[in-house]
Amino acid sequence: MQVSKGSKTDLTDGRYTVGITTASAVNGVDIAAVLLGSDDRVRSDNDFVFFNNPKADGVVLVSDTEISVDLDTVPADVHRVLITGSTEAQGTAFRDVPRLSVDIGGPSQQLTFIPPGLSVETVLQVVAFYRRGTGWKLDAIGQGYGEGLAKFATEHGIAVDDPGTDDPATVTTPPAPAPTPATTPAPTVAPTRPTPAPAAPPAASPINFEKVRISLTKDSANKTARIDLRKSQGDPSWVLTVGLEWDGRGAKYDRHGDVKHYGEGDLDVYFFCRNEETNKFVVISGENKHRGSLDTWPYMHHYGDSKGPGKGNKPAAEQVRVLPQENGDLLVNVYQSVDNGAGAIDTFGKPRVAIRYGRAGHDGLPGPDADEILAYVGNGNNSYWATVAHIDVQDGVLTVEGETRYSQPGSETMPVLDTAGNWVREPSDGPVGRSKKANRGTGLTKYTGRCPDQKYTQ
Repeated sequence: MQVSKGSKTDLTDGRYTVGITTASAVNGVDIAAVLLGSDDRVRSDNDFVFFNNPKADGVVLVSDTEISVDLDTVPADVHRVLITGSTEAQGTAFRDVPRLSVDIGGPSQQLTFIPPGLSVETVLQVVAFYRRGTGWKLDAIGQGYGEGLAKFATEHGIAVDDPGTDDPATVTTPPAPAPTPATTPAPTVAPTRPTPAPAAPPAASPINFEKVRISLTKDSANKTARIDLRKSQGDPSWVLTVGLEWDGRGAKYDRHGDVKHYGEGDLDVYFFCRNEETNKFVVISGENKHRGSLDTWPYMHHYGDSKGPGKGNKPAAEQVRVLPQENGDLLVNVYQSVDNGAGAIDTFGKPRVAIRYGRAGHDGLPGPDADEILAYVGNGNNSYWATVAHIDVQDGVLTVEGETRYSQPGSETMPVLDTAGNWVREPSDGPVGRSKKANRGTGLTKYTGRCPDQKYTQ
């Protein structure tokens, strides 16, 4: 049965699936749902169901284009379940989406809705399930919203960071109260000191639910990017990986810059981790006995050394899975080594750091909807070491500094972080790189130690 815009249809089933389809091979529309109370606002941010918060009471995201609604388990204080679509992540408007159709299906009831007259909108209020007496009805809304997903979310009570700023909301500290004039106590009464009121905790910044897709290059005005790790809402299926990818020596590209042939060749990647509480460091690598563990600090595990294209003729990659911690910094260091030659990194086919965060796919790694920051290595330099990313987590937000920094020319001492978290170009007692071929596969002189004092900063 096809329903028209503005129609109200009695629902006969307890469970429905809503799917958005288009005539394009790539759908280009992200579906979402909002659980609303009688005041047309959410009860909490968890009532916004989308790719970074896949389920709430009675509502589950099945895929990018499909949502399941179990009306029998929707909480009694939820009066409407509003289904929306968005094209913001694709940078398009709904007028660019060919032949959009909405299918609403239950065990015994099948409905179809084709929203008419879509134009410059990037958010579409598709349909809504709403209570009527003891039952439910379907409202075929089909109303576009041109002010963006963040504004739409805010108007329904969802706290969303301003996507135009990278910094958390600042908290203004009120001025201290004027001191109370001293009074002379009675001779028989001991003077007492007033107990100061406890300081109010700083307000937490709102969770940023925006999907992150950022590339940092040598030409980027800002070399910093962020991912809000709190958006997982504690879902243990979310995974964070950090790694270096490259297309290999001899990689060939077409005129659009897409790789046509992956080359061979190894890059040695070392993850330098600083413990902010103990000032100790540990280096994680793909070498045996130095791959780390998710059970002990720094709660990282290396997936193994890569010496050429990956499976299925994909980019070579060395990466770690990370359990995000608030007490550590991470450097991604690349050793160009005597085996490759100083300055060789830029010959390895678009080397880039890849940071991905999202629900795990079938292979246990972040799936296709994950947040992604790519930091491309730039400005070749005749040095053995290149630090290609500095990563830190504070207050649940991961920050990536993607500016490439090189070691002292002629020195094979690894750049590190000092006790204050500053980058040190050539520490006096840091790990030193060496040929794996000549040292039975071990590329460093040491893998643990104490971070240098702050006086060694660059």
